[in-house]
Amino acid sequence: MATARKRASAGFLPRSFGNANKFLAAAGILAFMVMMLANPDYFLNSARRGLYLYATAVLPSLFPFYFCSLTLTYLGAAKTISSLFKKPVRLLYNAPKESAYVLMLSMLSGYPVGASMTAELFDAGVIDEKEAKTVAAFASTSGPIFMLGTVGSAIFEDMRVGVTVLAAHYLAALLNGLIFRLRKPAERTEQRVSLMSREDQDSLMSKSISKSTLSMLYVGGYIVLGGMLVDAVALFKADALLVSALGEDVAAPIVALIFGAIEMTRGCMASAACKYLPLATALCAGIVSLGGLSVTLQNYTFLSRCKMTLPQIAIRKLSHGVLAFGLAFAIASVLQAAGA
Repeated sequence: MATARKRASAGFLPRSFGNANKFLAAAGILAFMVMMLANPDYFLNSARRGLYLYATAVLPSLFPFYFCSLTLTYLGAAKTISSLFKKPVRLLYNAPKESAYVLMLSMLSGYPVGASMTAELFDAGVIDEKEAKTVAAFASTSGPIFMLGTVGSAIFEDMRVGVTVLAAHYLAALLNGLIFRLRKPAERTEQRVSLMSREDQDSLMSKSISKSTLSMLYVGGYIVLGGMLVDAVALFKADALLVSALGEDVAAPIVALIFGAIEMTRGCMASAACKYLPLATALCAGIVSLGGLSVTLQNYTFLSRCKMTLPQIAIRKLSHGVLAFGLAFAIASVLQAAGA
């Protein structure tokens, strides 16, 4: 009898929970499909807006950086550049020196370059599974173009907000790495630390182009899907209902968090509606660091190759978002008090 109970708890319950999750996911997808069939024009326009945003803003700014990042990696730049930062990443995170290279590319290029480069190093045998999980905690960041240009100039029309969001976002990423720090460095061999490709230049360029193009399609798909999910929430007038029930001052940050949990850009736009600037800035920094469902799924596309699960990725982005929120609120409050 005890053995039977043990088998049931070890086998049947997890399986039932897994089946329940699949059922809920299937039900949600079917409900979304019904909504699209019931409001085809609304969701066609939503998809067009997502494609327009992707084609005019995301793709032109991200694709060149992504292509260059892959090419540098295949040329063996990870070994050369990261040698300069071997001691800091080892001291702070017990991480391999190549993690500094991933962090640099992520900060320059933005989502999802950090996740993609982590997967590339894992595939090449440069880092192992545990190291990849640590690197993913601090080397998954947005890029300066989005935070300074889109957030600072376009959304808030205040460059101080963009700079504050950028500073809080990057500092929170470094602190986030300490939370998921490796307990001890992995044993390494000389064979593991080389990424120098033996392919000729033509083959290397073709590989970089093909991988960049495919990865950009993934990114575009998640951006469109995220925008459509936000519009599905907006279709039910959830924001208007919250405003009428709680008042604009209370509802605005809640709406920003709801939108930001799904899609980063829409969340940042909603955060600008908050009247108290330090709170609006902090919300935006937290949302950018969280990334929303769209960025989390983008990261999962690559990090799943490192045997990372979706919850593991989401937890790292959530802690990053909480840290960035606190840092940005503190910085923005000090600036406002100083009259800057």
